[in-house]
Amino acid sequence: MVASNAFHRLGLAALITVGWIVGFELVTYLLGLAFNHNLTSFLVSLQGIPETLVAFLPIVLAAYFLMTAYVDFKWAIQNGISRSTLWQGRLIALLLSSVLVYLVDELLTMAYRPLGDWREILINFGGLLTTVLTCQAIGNGFSLLNRKWKVIVGIGLPVMAIILLMMMLSGLEHLSTGMLPTYQDDHFVGPLAWVFNLTLSPVTPWIIWAIYLVIVVYLTKLFNDRLQLRRD
Repeated sequence: MVASNAFHRLGLAALITVGWIVGFELVTYLLGLAFNHNLTSFLVSLQGIPETLVAFLPIVLAAYFLMTAYVDFKWAIQNGISRSTLWQGRLIALLLSSVLVYLVDELLTMAYRPLGDWREILINFGGLLTTVLTCQAIGNGFSLLNRKWKVIVGIGLPVMAIILLMMMLSGLEHLSTGMLPTYQDDHFVGPLAWVFNLTLSPVTPWIIWAIYLVIVVYLTKLFNDRLQLRRD
């Protein structure tokens, strides 16, 4: 029930987005055809519509799970659905819709370039899934806050992240050469070389990615279980 509700809302959002994109581009291209009377140019321009849809469909998917956590929670409470069932349903909907959007994107992509190999497909899908899961975790977390704290956290966190990044970059600039390992014969040697050598392993990125996914999924459950109805 939760998954079907999410699919219904997500489908409406996707249809509205596709309608606006296709309609806007068609009107633009038709106006161009009316002015320059170049049918060949018009037909070539139409080939750009799939490329635009490929860019926007993942955004719609991520935005849905970012923005609808509290809306889905209120709907679940009104229909006597538990928080655990809500979380499971939204997670199932997220996984299935991510697969569906990725398949549609790949089919649309074939209109202007060949299909990539299996490794590229796996990496691209992993990137999409990671992005959507991250958006769901953020959306669930923000749903715990009232409007005032949403503004504070929404502004404060990016500012803090930028400050920390600048501090890290500044710290790296002031490190002396002897404090960092050097790269020799396909591996690092020197201080903390073992840490840098871990980055050379092809398995390391996959382990980091798996750990990140576990943390993000845990956060979605943690935030989901603490959702409460608000008056604001």
